Amino acid sequence: MVKKSQGMINKEKYLSDGNKIPTCVNKGCNNDVVVRDWKYFSFKHCCGNCNTRMQKGLPPRKGVTFYKKKYCENIDARLGFECPVKKGFDFPNSVLHGDHIDGNHENNSMQNLQTLCSICHHLKGLKDGDFISSKKGRDLSKIIDS
Repeated sequence: MVKKSQGMINKEKYLSDGNKIPTCVNKGCNNDVVVRDWKYFSFKHCCGNCNTRMQKGLPPRKGVTFYKKKYCENIDARLGFECPVKKGFDFPNSVLHGDHIDGNHENNSMQNLQTLCSICHHLKGLKDGDFISSKKGRDLSKIIDS
């Protein structure tokens, strides 16, 4: 008998409790998002196809509109500091990250997503404690102890 990993156990429990994998945030796409990690329920905000296309700078599939902006939204200092990159800088897509404003990776509403450059995203994560592995901005009550 093959022993199930903790991640697989968490996935089964998550789904059996009536939860659903979030849907891609991009308008016109109804695919499930990519799951980074079942241990801490870390969900990306888009599906694998949209994620790959955005990362490679390819256009979206027909009928799909990407939500991500082509600039850092912290240009308005919404995070308590202004983006250190010069206004009007033409960011490569790989440097722009999708950020869940409330830290909840299951909340893929458009109001909960913003585009941040990697610098601002990292600084926000440091400030909010997102790099503390036991926190991860997720509902840890769903995790099953091994």
